[in-house]
Amino acid sequence: MKWTHGLVCGAALAWLPAYSLLIGVLFLPLVIAYFTDTSRNQDMVRMMLPYEFAALIHPLHILWNDEGSLNTTISLLLNPMTSVVGWLSAGAGWFVLEMTLISAKLIRQYQTRSKKAEIAARLKEIHEEWTENPGMPEAS
Repeated sequence: MKWTHGLVCGAALAWLPAYSLLIGVLFLPLVIAYFTDTSRNQDMVRMMLPYEFAALIHPLHILWNDEGSLNTTISLLLNPMTSVVGWLSAGAGWFVLEMTLISAKLIRQYQTRSKKAEIAARLKEIHEEWTENPGMPEAS
C-alpha cells in the first residue's frame, strides 16, 4: 500500500506540480500532526482534514482558473492569508476535537455525580426505613 501511495504522489508531482505544491504547503499541519500523534489512531488528523479541505477550495479554484500555472501557486503561497487561513483551519479542527473531548469528559463527570447523588439519597432512605424509631420502647 505504501509503494502505491508513493507512485501516486510521484505521478502528481510530475503531472501537476503546481497543485501538488499548493496542497503540500497547506497540508503541512496535517503531516506534522500525523507524525507527532502518539495515539496512532489518527483521530486528530481525521478531524482536521475536513477543515483543511474547506480552506483549500478557494486557492484550488484560483489555480484552476489560471490553468494550474506554477506562478499562480507561488503568488498564492506568497500571499500570507492563503497559508494563514489554511493553517488556522487545521487549528480549528484540532480545537473542535479538543473541545469535544473536554465536553464529553465533563458530561460524563456530571452524569456520574448525579448518579452517585441519586444512589446516596436512596441509601439514606433505606437507612432511615430500617433504623429503629427512638420514641418506641425496645423489645426485650
